[in-house]
Amino acid sequence: MIYIMAKSNLSPEAKAAKAAYQRAWRQRNPEKVRQHIENYWERKAAEMNTPKYKARELSANGYTQRQIAEKLGVSVGTVNTYLNND
Repeated sequence: MIYIMAKSNLSPEAKAAKAAYQRAWRQRNPEKVRQHIENYWERKAAEMNTPKYKARELSANGYTQRQIAEKLGVSVGTVNTYLNND
């Protein structure tokens, strides 16, 4: 089982041991690594094609909610929901 740690307080020796273990695991399981990477990028690509993602990207680029609504063909209320809900 693989555990993901957010902010690790591991000692340098423990970090090195963890890195060595992960490197060895990747070498023993290249098919799992390939499948994980493929699945990750397929999900990411699908996420990037959603109106919610596009609205957030346009907002980050300085567009107003009204401009975003016109560009995506949705209402201003929908854009507001996209930008304010996680």
